[in-house]
Amino acid sequence: MDRILSEFVDTLREFDCGATFPITTAALARSRGVVEKYQAQNIEFAVHGYYHVDHSQLSLDEQISQLVKARQLFRQRGVTSDGFRCPYLRWNEDTIAAVAATAFQYDSSQGLVWDVAGDLETDTYRQVLQFYGAVSAQAYPALPRIEGDLLRIPYCLPDDESLIDRFHLSPHQPEPNPWLAILDETYRLGELFTLGLHPERIRLCKSWLTDTLRRARTLSPHVWITRLDEAARWWRARLDTRIVVTSQDNAILRLQTEGPDGLAILARGVVCHSPTEIWDGHSRLADGTELTFSSPIRPFIGVPPASDPALSSFLRQQGYIVETASGPGEHAFFLDRPQFGARDERPLLAEIEDGDRPLVRLGRWPHGARSALVVTGDIDALTLWDYGLRALGN
Repeated sequence: MDRILSEFVDTLREFDCGATFPITTAALARSRGVVEKYQAQNIEFAVHGYYHVDHSQLSLDEQISQLVKARQLFRQRGVTSDGFRCPYLRWNEDTIAAVAATAFQYDSSQGLVWDVAGDLETDTYRQVLQFYGAVSAQAYPALPRIEGDLLRIPYCLPDDESLIDRFHLSPHQPEPNPWLAILDETYRLGELFTLGLHPERIRLCKSWLTDTLRRARTLSPHVWITRLDEAARWWRARLDTRIVVTSQDNAILRLQTEGPDGLAILARGVVCHSPTEIWDGHSRLADGTELTFSSPIRPFIGVPPASDPALSSFLRQQGYIVETASGPGEHAFFLDRPQFGARDERPLLAEIEDGDRPLVRLGRWPHGARSALVVTGDIDALTLWDYGLRALGN
């Protein structure tokens, strides 16, 4: 595994990026030095349970106890542990409560399946998606979401296990590469592609990985290739951005922002009076952290006080500027939704993004990136002993 991790890191270095590897705590406890040295090489290690067991079968108290011990062991070894992913992607509501109670910054246990398998799909693939409790990317956005004190980041499927064990693709044939299709879709939608590749399969899947990273590096606007902890910090920091809109003469508005480094302002369907550049053919990117513009209507989203608070929270997480409104007419979008849930998010994004009404918003990703990509893969064992003990639940 040390040699494999070294090869993985060398591959990532070609594309100037890192990765996030959730590791089972018991495996970390039985190792010495293998994991620690890679933290300085742009690798994040998250917690993958204390033991590699199905967390959905554990009680709340059992999960809290195991996560507390996991965080203590990580600290003793000098390994940062900001995030968590369940073994087998199996979780329940108690899991989310336990992860939040033990002060993790994010969870990445929700499987999100993209419809890219086509003729490759098999019965075993469908069965494993059901086992994972995966949901469809056609219904749910591939985006971080804040739930209480916890940030949840989906895990995209198909991953390497799907390609090798379910689709039976040959590593000696670079085509088809379903990851390229996921990259294209997340890029089109401006979302996050968490590319799952267990480190022990780097040699089998290297061509698929490198082709995907190479494609991502050629796109413009660019793809932010990052780690899960960095994506989580960015999502929270951008949400805390201070926004001030002031009116000037001749119906000119001035938008000023104060937020994290890399904060971007995007404008569509308005006349810009401060420096901007073309972003994607439909929108312009402001040069700096403020924008002066004129518009026949306020290019923001008006929401009445009676709307579901989840609506405003979701909109702000996407970077939309939300203002309280009593009725339609003043804003480019007026959204009166007394009830709003996760299944309403994808249609709402399409309604806002696919139109041509004036819109000024914060970019989802730093420095004007259109989408984001994270390479991630679980480390269940570091030695053959680990594999054997894992079968015993240790």
